[in-house]
Formats: sequence, C-alpha cells, structure tokens
Amino acid sequence: MQTSKDLQKRPVSGDRTGHRGSGGRAGALMAAVILLALLPGMRLADAGDLDSDTQSFAVASVARQNALALRLASGQNDNLKVHLESLRSDACGPTSVRLSFGQTDAMDDWEKLLDDAGEAARSKTLQSSSKADECANAARAWTGGSVTLANDALDGDGRYFERFESNLSAGLDARLAADLAVGMAIGGSNGDTIESDGDARSRSAVGSFAAYASYHPSEATFAEAALGVSRLRLSDRVDGDLDELSGDVDHGGLGGYATVAVGRVEQLGGVELSPYLKAAGQVIRLEAARQTIGSTAYRTHSQLASSVAGTVGVDASVALRRLPDWIAVKPKAGVEIGYSLSRQAATAIAVEAGDASGTVPGTFSTAQTLRLDVGTSIKLFDELSLDFDVESRPIEDGRPKTLRLSSSWNF
Repeated sequence: MQTSKDLQKRPVSGDRTGHRGSGGRAGALMAAVILLALLPGMRLADAGDLDSDTQSFAVASVARQNALALRLASGQNDNLKVHLESLRSDACGPTSVRLSFGQTDAMDDWEKLLDDAGEAARSKTLQSSSKADECANAARAWTGGSVTLANDALDGDGRYFERFESNLSAGLDARLAADLAVGMAIGGSNGDTIESDGDARSRSAVGSFAAYASYHPSEATFAEAALGVSRLRLSDRVDGDLDELSGDVDHGGLGGYATVAVGRVEQLGGVELSPYLKAAGQVIRLEAARQTIGSTAYRTHSQLASSVAGTVGVDASVALRRLPDWIAVKPKAGVEIGYSLSRQAATAIAVEAGDASGTVPGTFSTAQTLRLDVGTSIKLFDELSLDFDVESRPIEDGRPKTLRLSSSWNF
C-alpha cells in the first residue's frame, strides 16, 4: 500500500506491529473472509493537501479509535469463549420426567426417576454415552464478566498509555440433547484508553447480542462456535500543549465477532486435559463523523478495521476430593499460543468548509499471541457453579492482565 509522504504516523498504543508470522488454517480462513468484506472500503492513500501536523493528528486518532473498538468486541468474544469452555464436559442438566404424545401412564417414568439405577442421570455429563435416554432437556442461566488492565512505559518520545476495559455478559443455555447445547447471550462493555497523562483519551461503550452452540459428536470430542453483533459509541479527545494540536470526535458504529473451536477432552488419572484449535475474529465499522482538529472542523469518513487470530491451546483441571458433600473444587490452568492478523482500511478526511483533504493510510500487521491463565471452579449443590480466573498476555503491548468471574445456575 502506498502512503503519502506528508503522512507521518504519531506513535500510539493501538498502532504497533508485532512479530511477523503465519496463522493456522482456521485463523487464515476467518482472516480471508473478514478482509474480503473490507475490500470495497480500501483504497490507496492519496497525496492529500492537508498540512503534516493535521494529517499526523488524524493518523493517531483513527488508530486509537479502531484499536479500542476492536478490543471491546474481542472482550465480548472472550466471554463467550470462556462459557463455551465450561460446556465441554457438561451440556446436560438435571433429570426430569418426560411425557410423549399419546402416553397415558407416567408411572414408569416416576419409578425410573426414584430408582437408584436412574441416579446416574443426575450427574450425567458428556463423558457418558450421548445416546443414553436418562439425559433430559434442561437449561442453565449464566453470567460472565471481566476487568482488564494494561499499561506501557515511556517510549522514546516520552509517551505512555494506560487502558481499562470491562466486559459483562449474561445468557441462557438450552440443552437440546446430551450432545448438543445452544444458547443466546447479551452483553455490554466499556473501555478507556489514556495516553500521556490524559493528553489523549478514548472512551467507548458497547452493547451486544450473540448466539452460540456446543456439539459433542463423541464422548471425547467437541466443536463449539459463537457469532455476535454489537452497537457502539466512541469518543476521542486530545488536549494538546501550546505547540500541539487539540481535537475531538464522537461517533457510533457497528461490530461483529465470531469464534470457533474443535478439540478433545481426555482423562489422564485424576487430571482432565482439553487440547484444542481455535479461531476468533472481530470486525468494526465506525460511522462518518465531524472531527475538530485545532480550530478547523473536518469530516472523517467511515472507518473499517478487523482482527483475527488462530491459536492452539490446552486446558488442564484436577477435581479435588469433596470435603462436604455439597461442594466440589476444581483448580485449573491453561496456555494458548498462536498468531493474530490486524487490518485497518484507509480513511478519508476533508475540511468541512473547504477543499483541503487527505487520507489516513491503511495498515496491516501480524503478531504472535500468548495467553496464560489459572483459576478455580467451585460447584455448590450440583446446581450453582462459580469460576474465578486470572489471565495474562505477557507479549502483548501493555502486558494486559484480566480478572474474570463467572457463574451459572442449572434449573
């Protein structure tokens, strides 16, 4: 992609390039789909006739906005991924009595429910045969939330950044069969990026809706997927010093996100291992908006950005011996590595009352990814589950750390 000589990129946290690499097949496929969807909005950067300071300001602002919007979409995606992980070994709920059309006597069902031989159905999971009749339709309500903190030290120009992001989701599962669970979820996210003692600040709020499914074709294999859409509002403010530009912009936008994973659940002694392959992606489109730069009003055209990652990982957990009969504790840990691709399409900007215009050039980057997490799952009375996790991404800008809390209730 050609870029204007006048466009001098201002260093920002959201516009950094990681290590070059190649993702897995699943990640590459999702990346191709997202990038092809963006092609109509991509074009080469024009030479433009804006002064270099204004264009540099626009470059930094667009990068900051796109990075924040993508991270919040990714946060909702992560909430769904964590919930789907909890369905890998249990998508079957408590036993209930089922009646079929034409059935005139339910006594057999009641006897089977009360009989000791039917007790296995109460603790049935997907590790059992998916063809067993005892596994009845059931449902589970759940919530999941996370808080992410990240910061980076001073760079060569004396700039640094701090990020705070929160994501909350809630959903309902429907167990259609012992080997299939489907569900819907709603969510909300908030993000705040601060650079250089508050000289630059981006804020965003997101509302989302998603559907997901977890399928187990055999006792030890699983396939899971989720697809969501979101609506967002975003603002970007810069308070420049005496010799620097100030500006602001507020606009809305739309987003989409998806995740898919396949893997196995294996028992090795008292340890449960779950190796998997995963692909996840996000795409956002920010609407055109009026942006003030210095004392001049500009029209910033719509912005398009996407990211996709292909990863391989393994989760491990150990079920501890129950002390009281009504509580079960399962410590767990996981590691996930892979590659991510990020794409920002070119964005046009023009003076509202004049002929001057320019283009923020598009960018493309790849980076390695590494995620580490440890946590504990606590199950109470076989109906209520609580999960606590701490995640770290040590090779990402700002070394983000996430505290994640989730709960579910079988009924």
